[in-house]
Amino acid sequence: MPNPRRSERSSPDGFTLVELLVCLAVLAVTASFAIPSWQRLQERSRVEAARDQLVNDLQTARVRAMQQGETLQLMRLGDCTWRASSDKDWSCGWQLVIKADQTVLQTSQLQTPLQVTFAKSDPLDISQRGDLGTVGDRWVFKSRQAALNIANVLCLSSASRLRWQSGETCSS
Repeated sequence: MPNPRRSERSSPDGFTLVELLVCLAVLAVTASFAIPSWQRLQERSRVEAARDQLVNDLQTARVRAMQQGETLQLMRLGDCTWRASSDKDWSCGWQLVIKADQTVLQTSQLQTPLQVTFAKSDPLDISQRGDLGTVGDRWVFKSRQAALNIANVLCLSSASRLRWQSGETCSS
């Protein structure tokens, strides 16, 4: 039996063009708020991943120096397109070498364009006792997107302890 309330001209159940456009407009507004947050989250993850990689590599270098009974060096790499000309720029990554003969033990290349700087222009020495550099040595990891204002610093304190914090300075 046909429905008396429904005319022959009415369209099947569904969305009208106006309803669809309203939904798309709401989706666009929501996305315009979500995308900057998502970009910031991704960039923060990149900065933290690079920082964590250096921490792991420094801890590994300490153990290797003690096991081998030799002084090792952590040196910057300089063969990526986003590298600055500064001799304190570690943005390409780093490698661990035996100081005496420069034999490469490990290389860590950064795959994302971040600004990574070391406080000194010299490589970092890791003594055969596992001591790292000198107090006050630090690496700063920053996003190249200045508007995001994302930075972490990895600080070397007394007894070769590593600590990190947000920002660009090692202040307590």
